[in-house]
Amino acid sequence: MKPRLALPSCLVTLVVCPVAVAHGDGAALGYRSQVTSVTPSFSGLAVHVIDGDDQLELTNTGGREIVVEGYEGEPYLRFSREGVFENQRSPAAYLNDERFGNVEVPDSADPKAPPEWQAVAAGVSYSWHDHRVHWMSPAYPRKVEKAKDVEHHVFDWKVPGTVDGEPLAIAGSLDYVPPGDNGGSTSVLLAWIGAAVVVALAGGALAWYVARRRRAAPSS
Repeated sequence: MKPRLALPSCLVTLVVCPVAVAHGDGAALGYRSQVTSVTPSFSGLAVHVIDGDDQLELTNTGGREIVVEGYEGEPYLRFSREGVFENQRSPAAYLNDERFGNVEVPDSADPKAPPEWQAVAAGVSYSWHDHRVHWMSPAYPRKVEKAKDVEHHVFDWKVPGTVDGEPLAIAGSLDYVPPGDNGGSTSVLLAWIGAAVVVALAGGALAWYVARRRRAAPSS
């Protein structure tokens, strides 16, 4: 019986890795979303967009109670001294699981129902995918589709909420920057370089694995 050798875990990882590298977000497509103002502005509150246009991150070190509203004006996220909590009755708690909101919202999600808070973070920071800060279609906006080689302002956005019960407004801008302009291609370029490196390493690992099997096999 020929000895059996387990497929090296590094080879499995390398073969799978290109899929993850090739999966780009809005930044790879040229979308740039940014916070332009927070009203009222006060010490201990910081909000910014991460990963191009993918998530909003809010940090609350001031100890105030901040509530971010969902898409129908319902309480969605609550930041307090005890941590960050998500309202399980808010449709946003489910819609935000997928970039284009293609999810099934349970019947229990009712924006008019009393909040049902569930802890989602113990610290003072939390990031979430918010559909208000990105383009809600896999197709480009018409003006971008007609001229992908120039920059475009897509739209202004606003995420409402409250701070200690008073109105809070997080405002921002979504723009398109051609992936080849001003370093805008960085995400795509890194993805291609990463994929190339991974493929090369995978080839080397495969050659090593085949050679080892041949050495381990008994001669006839």
